[in-house]
Amino acid sequence: MIRGPEGRVLVIGDYYADLVFTGLPHWPRPGEETFATETLSLPGGAYTHVRALHRLGMTVRWAAELGNDPYSRLVLDAAAEDGLDSSAWTVHDRPMRNVSVAASYEGERGFISYKEPSPPRDHTRLIHDQRPAVVLMVEMPTADRLTTVTAAAEAVGAQLVLDPQHTNLTVNDHLMRRTLQATDVFMPNAAEARQITGCDRVDDAVDLLVTLTSTVVVKNGSHGAVAAQRDRRAAARAPDVAAIDTIGAGDCFDAGFVAGLVNSLPLQASLELGVLCGSLSTLDYGGGGAPTLSQLARQAPQLVPWADHHPLEGKDQR
Repeated sequence: MIRGPEGRVLVIGDYYADLVFTGLPHWPRPGEETFATETLSLPGGAYTHVRALHRLGMTVRWAAELGNDPYSRLVLDAAAEDGLDSSAWTVHDRPMRNVSVAASYEGERGFISYKEPSPPRDHTRLIHDQRPAVVLMVEMPTADRLTTVTAAAEAVGAQLVLDPQHTNLTVNDHLMRRTLQATDVFMPNAAEARQITGCDRVDDAVDLLVTLTSTVVVKNGSHGAVAAQRDRRAAARAPDVAAIDTIGAGDCFDAGFVAGLVNSLPLQASLELGVLCGSLSTLDYGGGGAPTLSQLARQAPQLVPWADHHPLEGKDQR
């Protein structure tokens, strides 16, 4: 198992303030006003990954960029309440408005999002300073960012894990092929895997992707997840849960899988941990049901062997 500073996870990705509307009678139609029965304002985007990793007992840093606007303040206040580490953040004296309006209907959701334009940030020094075991990117990188992050990660011996998050690129695009070759673990959901490869079946998409990258992990909602490396395959079924909201479930899956990776779990166990974390996260809005290390130690101790030695074990980590 990776311990101490070398066990750190560095998350690269933007925050979003999620304005969630639930209890819709149907999906909104053009020209129609549709009323929800409930609305919530929640921190989302990469925040969900960071919170879920923190609850799993990981030493997690976040290359966050926030501002002086109300959406940034929502995230800052939530982070203080959750006890997240802020040492890798940059807080600007100007707006950094990243916001998503999420409509949730019958367990599924659609988004309208806005991201404040801002200059790209070079994470080279941050990666060298933090020396993480894993760099988790939760967005498809630009060509320049891919080059700098890959070089910095290699220099400190970190594994690069990528969740592409709704990319329109395919395996025929040079940047996608470069990204797959540079990535240690590629983690799309099923729709993204099909879109990237052009394959109709998830299994066929996995077979193609694993010829281009070291490890492929594909999230498939209530069907669980599958993973592949050149010499092995793994699959995990999702447990039956009374899901309230699926927003953030894929992010919490990522956190569970990465926690297994950092703690040297086999591929199958890491996949099962990811599926369990993602499934349990749906028991609250915005991935708020992401389990704590102590909860998992009671429910599935074989998936969190590091819990026995963790100072938060046995305590309520929320």
